[in-house]
Amino acid sequence: MRYLGIDYGDKKIGLSIGDDEIRTAAPLETVRNEGDRTAMLIASLIARERVDAVVVGVPLSAGEAPASEQEKKTRAFIEALRLLTTVPVHEEDERYTSSESSRIKQEQGSGVSEDALAATLILQAYFDK
Repeated sequence: MRYLGIDYGDKKIGLSIGDDEIRTAAPLETVRNEGDRTAMLIASLIARERVDAVVVGVPLSAGEAPASEQEKKTRAFIEALRLLTTVPVHEEDERYTSSESSRIKQEQGSGVSEDALAATLILQAYFDK
């Protein structure tokens, strides 16, 4: 099955693509967050890329802490996406992916955006479970 990994942000959204047979994710692209239109744009990308399932990174709060504003925004995006597509939409903890993608970019000098790298780390973590 083909998977789309998503690192949802207020301004930019990192995307990755992967396959559960080989259990590997790769950066796809970074797109601009267009507010209410974003879920619709991602749903059309899902159809265009023939994606079978989606994994969205969620910035989970530690312990008993209440949900952060970003977590609420991400969950609202997930719900909107679920209404617009028939593919399953899974959630994956993304608490450390931004710092890890920044580190990878610095160490390897990658030309890939940190957002797409973060989406790749999210999808790879899902595959590794």
